Amino acid sequence: MRVREEVAGPSTPSAGGAEGGPLRGEQREQLRSGGEKAGARQLVFGGRALVPLDLGEALAPVAALWAGIGRASTRTWLAGRVRGEVGRLRGLVDPQLAQQVLAERLERRLRDQAPRSVGDLVAWLLKRGLAQRPGCWSTLCDEGIRLDTRGACESCQVLVGDRRGLRRAVADQVLEERLSGQLALPQQELGREVERRLQEAVREEMARKAAARERAVAEQAGREASYEIKRQVFAQAQWERAAAPCADCGVPEASGLCLPCTERRGIEAAVRDAVVFALVLRFDPDDAPGTRALWQDCERATRAVLEERLVQLREQGVNEASLSWSGRRLMEELRDRRQQAALVRLGQQEEAEQAARMAAAALRRKQLQPGSAASRDAVRAAEEAARGRVAQRWLGELIAELRTLVSLGPAPAQGTDWACALPELAAQRLPGDDRAEQAVGSTRERVSA
Repeated sequence: MRVREEVAGPSTPSAGGAEGGPLRGEQREQLRSGGEKAGARQLVFGGRALVPLDLGEALAPVAALWAGIGRASTRTWLAGRVRGEVGRLRGLVDPQLAQQVLAERLERRLRDQAPRSVGDLVAWLLKRGLAQRPGCWSTLCDEGIRLDTRGACESCQVLVGDRRGLRRAVADQVLEERLSGQLALPQQELGREVERRLQEAVREEMARKAAARERAVAEQAGREASYEIKRQVFAQAQWERAAAPCADCGVPEASGLCLPCTERRGIEAAVRDAVVFALVLRFDPDDAPGTRALWQDCERATRAVLEERLVQLREQGVNEASLSWSGRRLMEELRDRRQQAALVRLGQQEEAEQAARMAAAALRRKQLQPGSAASRDAVRAAEEAARGRVAQRWLGELIAELRTLVSLGPAPAQGTDWACALPELAAQRLPGDDRAEQAVGSTRERVSA
């Protein structure tokens, strides 16, 4: 059964202690007007505004003033500004010390200005508390104090020393002019003359710095304009390269070479290199015609392998673009295998083994624990590296000799008058100097041994 509001129950005592009490509307009026009830309402519906938990260390000096910010939206906005300053300080000092640095700044500026005179904490933080005020050019300076060490700023001390030196120089000049008779001033006017000349010198220095800044701004503007011109020229050249047709097949807008032609060129280069690595240990340096014939035979055999693989791929339904890609990969793999085989053969020669032994001995002398597994692995790596260096050097010399023989031109035709041709051929000088020729000859003798 419901109880009407007009009937006072035992569980609803009146304000004066009698039975019955005010209705809800009357109770709200009493809570607004009564001092004791008003205090109870403030305790229930709102507490003291505290600083954000993540900014407790940074805002500790102004924690007592933070409660004076009436609106929650203002506190939220201001906390965002404080977080932004803390984030900026994390980029200048140790991130763990950023809040401590900001707290020291606020405490220092509150100490310079009595806390009671801070009427509006929001305005004070924005205009005075949060702003960093460097006394010099350093980004770590804040009112002559370094943010990272919290010590005196050396750059500011240098500026102070410069100002003191300037004052001393001006005072010495005035005194010298007075003693020499060039300046006729009484003793009491010397200080004013020093201050006047010092102000003039400072103004001249400020004018020079302003002119230097203007020149720097003009130079920067000139550099930016030059960079913009270069960017435009580069963009135009890039567009022209993209619009250029293929040099081989003439396809428009192929950046000078289309993808199929690029793959075909890659195949040709891989075939030539594969032939070189196949013949580098087989050719006879004294038989140029035989070397050229061997080159042609090896090239035909290599192209036959390529064509056989391409025929298999065509039978499987692979398109032409994929055929070119697969052919290039096949030739590159064949080239790499032949190169590795040549390096292995060259690395087995006595000079390569001797270089490996010397590298291993030199490394063992430097090791503190020669018997450990890591030391043995390092020695083996040093041996392989030394052996590989010798093999690479020999391989380069032999390749240069092979290419020279192949590029001498076609073999003489049958029926040539050798009595006339041989003296002319003997008088021709091969490319390279004598030292290179001797090195190649000695390499051939060592490899053939």
